[in-house]
Amino acid sequence: MVSLLSRLIANTKTFQDVKLFRSIEKLRYLQSRFNASEKDTACICPPPYITRLAMPVDYDNVINFMCQTYFKEEPSIVNIGLCSVSPTPSMVKIIRENLRNGMTIIAENPFHCIIGAVINICSCPWEPKKLMEYARCCEEEGLVRDLIEFYAYESRKPDVWNRYCVHKVFECNYVAVDPEYRGMGIAKKLIEESWYLARDCSYRLFRIDCSNRYTARIAEGFGWTKICTIPYCRYVKNDEMVFQHIQEPHTEIEVYIDRVNFLKAYHLPYRNCYK
Repeated sequence: MVSLLSRLIANTKTFQDVKLFRSIEKLRYLQSRFNASEKDTACICPPPYITRLAMPVDYDNVINFMCQTYFKEEPSIVNIGLCSVSPTPSMVKIIRENLRNGMTIIAENPFHCIIGAVINICSCPWEPKKLMEYARCCEEEGLVRDLIEFYAYESRKPDVWNRYCVHKVFECNYVAVDPEYRGMGIAKKLIEESWYLARDCSYRLFRIDCSNRYTARIAEGFGWTKICTIPYCRYVKNDEMVFQHIQEPHTEIEVYIDRVNFLKAYHLPYRNCYK
């Protein structure tokens, strides 16, 4: 494995195929994890990507990335039966409006291509009502309208504003990672950076709605509090189940919150690395 990796890295400059370079990056990361002993696991070299705040010039690229990843694999979209349909203008408009909050964080590879993104928003008590009105006025009907109405229900259900006496909540809303880069901790890094952004912006409450088990495990690992569970099978409209294509293991939405001002840092100081 090491000799193969060294030959591939030595010839990196000759590669024209970005997908092949992605495989090398992941192989390098896995090699560092393989060679690390239990004593120096805290000294593992960082993975080959960076995270940063998305600027307005990045917004179109973020939308394109979400259309290629999030809209195809997000459990609520899959479970309602829209994953095989191209993103509708109404859904894209919601993403674009959320980007205007200016709190989106992206992960980039060495080619400056987006390989992960999390769209964070400032959630206020009137947001569910706005979403419901938007659902009723949107051009698309049927499943698209049902999905937007479900998002309004999901936002309103925990009632975090009254429960915690806050007017604004930092909400970690949409998380997506390029399939070629999964298993490298990018989603966890994006969510963690979102928490730090909430702290730096002086929000009192951090919220994340985990629509799949992977993000729920990340929230559990950070020790955040689960305040609500919304099973897809129990959401009905006109006495009929809205989600007719529920896929295991993503059968419910788990809502986690964190009192930002009252928690200490999550990480112990790093050990010195002598490599």
